Amino acid sequence: MHEPSDQSQQELQAQLQALRQEHRRVVTSFSYRLGLLLTSSMRSPGRLIRLPLDLWRLWRERRAAMGAGAADPQLVAQIADEWKGLAQRAREEQTPLVVLFSGTTSVQGTRGNRPIRQTQALLRSGAAVFFSYHRSRTDEGLPESQHPLLLQSPVDITLTLLETLATTDLQGCRKLFVVSYPLPGVERFVDLFRQRGWGVVYDCRDDWEEFAKVGMARWFNAQVERRLVRDCDVTLCVSGPLVSKMQSLAPGSRVLLMPNAVERDYVSADYRRQPVQPSIVGYFGHLSPAWFDWDALRRVAEMRPHLRFEIIGHSEPAGLQLPANIALLGPKPWHALHEYAARWSVAIIPFRMGPLADGVDPIKIYEYLALQLPVVSFRMPQIASYPYTWMVDSLEAFCRALDDACRCQPDAGVLGDFIANNTWEVRAEQLLGWAKAGRE
Repeated sequence: MHEPSDQSQQELQAQLQALRQEHRRVVTSFSYRLGLLLTSSMRSPGRLIRLPLDLWRLWRERRAAMGAGAADPQLVAQIADEWKGLAQRAREEQTPLVVLFSGTTSVQGTRGNRPIRQTQALLRSGAAVFFSYHRSRTDEGLPESQHPLLLQSPVDITLTLLETLATTDLQGCRKLFVVSYPLPGVERFVDLFRQRGWGVVYDCRDDWEEFAKVGMARWFNAQVERRLVRDCDVTLCVSGPLVSKMQSLAPGSRVLLMPNAVERDYVSADYRRQPVQPSIVGYFGHLSPAWFDWDALRRVAEMRPHLRFEIIGHSEPAGLQLPANIALLGPKPWHALHEYAARWSVAIIPFRMGPLADGVDPIKIYEYLALQLPVVSFRMPQIASYPYTWMVDSLEAFCRALDDACRCQPDAGVLGDFIANNTWEVRAEQLLGWAKAGRE
C-alpha cells in the first residue's frame, strides 16, 4: 500500500476535525440533550423521578444561552456589506443567485443534509448562494468562508435582512428564494420576493408536523406551512406521501416531487465492492433513538447470529445492551465510508415505522446504491420502487430480506442508470429551473 501524501494527510485531518466539531455541536445541542433525557428516563426509574428537575435545569440553561441578546450590529452590517459584494458579482457575471433559508447548520466543507448538498451542487453549477443557517446562540461567530460565491448568515441576522435581499437590484440575473423550513416569520416575505421578480420555492424536506410531535421542531406552526404551500410558486417534496400531504393543505397549489440524491463523484472510479464472509450488514448515519429503532436492530441481530452488523455514526443512546454480533464503530469521515462498505453484503435502514418515516426519502439510500449495496429497510413508501431495495414492515420480513439481499449480486448498469438520474447536480439544475430573470 502507498503511504498517503502530506497533502492527503492534511485533508484527512481537516475532514476529521470538521467531523469532530459537528459531533460536539450535536451532542451539546438542546434537542439532543432533551432526547437523551427523555429516553434515559424511560429506562431508569431513578432518572424518571428526577426528570422534572433535569428538564427545568436544561430549560434554564437553554434560556441563559439564548439570552445573549440581539445579534451583534457589527455582524449585521458585515453580512449586509458582503451581500452587496455578492450581488455585484452576480450582476457582473450574470450568474444565478439563490437565497436558501435552510434551518440547518452552516456549510462546513463536509457532506451534510439536503440544503447543504443543494448549496454545494449550486456552487458547482456556477450559481451564487446566500445560505441562511441556524445557530444556537446569537453571540456565536460567523463561519469561515468556504467558497467565493457563498455567503453564510445565521437565521437571526437573515430575518433582519430579507427585505434588503428581496429588493436588491440584480439587473436581469436569474434569482431564486428557497424556503427549506417553515420557520414562523419567513412566510411574511414570500409576497415581497415574488413582487420583486424572484422565483419562490418551498422545499418540503421533512414532515415537520411529525417532528414537532416528537419534540424536535417545537417552532412548527401548521398555518405557516399552509401559507407557504399556498403562496410559493411551487412546493417541492422529497417523498410521495409529503406531496399528498402538501396538496391537501392548499388544494390547487403546485406541488411536485423532488427526491434526494447523491453527488455525481460520490464513489471514486477505482471503487470495487468485495463482500467478505461471513456476511457483514452495514449502516452509516445518525443514530438518534428518535428514529433509529435500536430494539428492532437488537432483535434482528439475535435472529441472525451468523451475520455481523457494523454500525457507523454518532448520537447513539448511552447504556446500550447489544448482542456480540453488533459492532458500534463510531463516526467516520465520509470519504472513508467506502472502505467499510466495500466489505458489506447488505446495507440497512432500521428506522422506526410511522408517520415520521413515511414522509422520508433518506439520502443514505442513494449513497448505499452508489456503493452498489443491496438495501433492506423498514417501511418507507418513497423508496419502495428503488432498485435492489427490500422494504418490509416486520422483524421476520426484515430477516428474510437480509437472507435474500446477502445472496444478491446487483447489476452495476441498473444502479448506474438510477444514480445518473438522481445526482445533486441534476437536482441543482431542476431547482434553478424555478429561478426567474430579475425585473425591478
